[in-house]
Amino acid sequence: MKIGCIILSIMWIMNLHPSAASEKFELKTTRATLSIDRKGNLNINGLEDEVIRVNSRLSELCKIVLENKLSGREIEWIPGQNLSLSKENNLIRLNCCKLSEENQKPDFKAELIITVKNDAFCFAGRLKCTSEEWICKEMDYPVISGISLNKQKTEIYWPAGLGERYTDPVRFGTRNIRYPGGSAGMAWFSLNTPEEGIYVGVHDSLQESRDISLLYDQSSSTFKTRINARIYAGEYEMPDVIVNLYRGDWYAAAKFYRNWYSRHFSIITPPQWVKEESGWVLAILKQQNMEVMWPYPDIDKLCDIADRFNLGAIGLFGWAVGGHDHYYPNYTPDNLMGGRVELVKAIKRAHERGKKIILYANGKLMDTSTDFYRYNGYETMVKNQNRQPDIQYYIKQKNGTPVIFAQACTGSVLWRKTMLDLGLQAVSLGADGILYDQVGGMGIYPCFAEDHDHRCGIGDARNRLLMISEISKAVKKINPDFVVMTEDTNDDILRSIDFHHGCATGSVDNINGFPAMIRYTFPELLITQRNPNPLITNTDANFAVINGLRHEIETRYPADREYLLNGTLPTHEDYENVVSPPNVGKMNLLPADEATKYVRDLIAFENRYPEFFRYGKFIALDGIKLEGTGFHANGFQNGNKIGVLVWNRNQTKNVDFSVSVPDYQLIHIAEPGNSDVASNTPLEANAIRLLIFEKHRNNH
Repeated sequence: MKIGCIILSIMWIMNLHPSAASEKFELKTTRATLSIDRKGNLNINGLEDEVIRVNSRLSELCKIVLENKLSGREIEWIPGQNLSLSKENNLIRLNCCKLSEENQKPDFKAELIITVKNDAFCFAGRLKCTSEEWICKEMDYPVISGISLNKQKTEIYWPAGLGERYTDPVRFGTRNIRYPGGSAGMAWFSLNTPEEGIYVGVHDSLQESRDISLLYDQSSSTFKTRINARIYAGEYEMPDVIVNLYRGDWYAAAKFYRNWYSRHFSIITPPQWVKEESGWVLAILKQQNMEVMWPYPDIDKLCDIADRFNLGAIGLFGWAVGGHDHYYPNYTPDNLMGGRVELVKAIKRAHERGKKIILYANGKLMDTSTDFYRYNGYETMVKNQNRQPDIQYYIKQKNGTPVIFAQACTGSVLWRKTMLDLGLQAVSLGADGILYDQVGGMGIYPCFAEDHDHRCGIGDARNRLLMISEISKAVKKINPDFVVMTEDTNDDILRSIDFHHGCATGSVDNINGFPAMIRYTFPELLITQRNPNPLITNTDANFAVINGLRHEIETRYPADREYLLNGTLPTHEDYENVVSPPNVGKMNLLPADEATKYVRDLIAFENRYPEFFRYGKFIALDGIKLEGTGFHANGFQNGNKIGVLVWNRNQTKNVDFSVSVPDYQLIHIAEPGNSDVASNTPLEANAIRLLIFEKHRNNH
């Protein structure tokens, strides 16, 4: 039960000399000033201009929810009276020394700190309930409103999935994401005018779960941001939340976040074959309804399909006795498809053809019909506040009974061991990797299990990384070239995941998707596009290559198999009983052979220039100048060369364009199938062109 807020007013205290209190407290960076005045206004302004301003209030800076462990009663605290404000050198301190409420007097202390760190404003602090009856349940901090960009053209760079970009704040509206995973690939966002921007980022070396929200108020043309953390502890050290005003484009914000990240974490170096990989064929061998589409001997046919597309890897989903989305976490080779011996032989034959095989496992779900759940579910499941499981339903055929799953918690030692055993089994079968589905993509749910390796009441974000790390070390000890994959991505799991299966926003071509956001921040990321179709259209293939994503085709249903083996174009009736069918319209755009040829030639083109498409550093358009409209471009840097890939997005018209790179000279132009292109020729509709620039020799 929750009672009303305790509202408190500010007591103005100047450290050492209270009587000499100034009109306001100030902190300065080289770009901005933060000030707090006697009326409780918190303002941030640029030193050189007032393009970006923040006009917020101390009274809304923080909200803390306290919970009585015995009664469940909650109290909300926000800044106000009995709050002391002091300044010490380059630090402003806000203290709440005592909190009292009728009949219950939690002994509670909150110290909020605003300081300058790495030439930016840093919001941090600590909480403590000295009474064992009370805990800090959650907090919003900082809450900053009144962010305005002086009515200039504003672009919002938002870290949902691989990234999103909005050029219309009204269209953006209000959005909330949970980091890490679920919906957030990174823990920062920025608002940009053409000349400068404001960065907000959570710099948490523990990378624990939190919600990041941003709201646009159309009536005042201002933004408001809120960072929420679930705590469930008597003491809590608040991680740094950084607000930074900067000059330049969004690249400056991405570099700022990456510099912080690199001071704390290292990204895994994947095996060489992954760096050189063009993409994969994702094949469901056996469906949820137990229909077998690709028995183990037909892995040879999947290799034929991969060859036709120029793809080097094959992901085997639904390869075990339960089929896809059934009987998890029981993954046993299926005698109906040929048994363990035939699976091992088929994998060996794939290797002889130069193909890599990845086996599927779900890292977060267990089928409630299994003996594993019956005997081990209570120990391994995510428990809500009533100690009940988080239940999810998955169905692939409309006339089938949904399969019921409970979500597992990676804070369970037994669950982590179960997943490790699956990794070791994949090695023993001769596979080249294992994909743990949903570990990168599923949201972080609070878990109230008291015997898991996390605080009761928070999620398993840190435990997921622990599980992946344990598995990676064990399998690579046996086979250093073995890879650990997952669906989706976030910058937490970049430390242990070799290869990522694209799933979230930005892995498909849509209006606000902006994969350059994470690809520029983390150019080491190796991730596929999301393409739930048994073909890749020219447009989808071009989208993938220009964003540095690996290619993907998927075969999930019998009509997909017919299309891939015999070129049979499907109808909507072929998929009338299935959930999430492929895009039949795309499949009927071109004859199968013609669609396949474009992708094969495009990947051959990528392989001719591996210095950019396999080993180049993705730089987006940083330092690259463009002239013209109707096209998209990104750069890939390798040593003293930059390859700029240009894509004419128009489906019917050719475009003229100009690309230049200051201090570089153009040395070569190529297109798929044409390695000698004139520099002034228009680019054909839905075609790509690579322009290679080399740094002038007299520039060092």
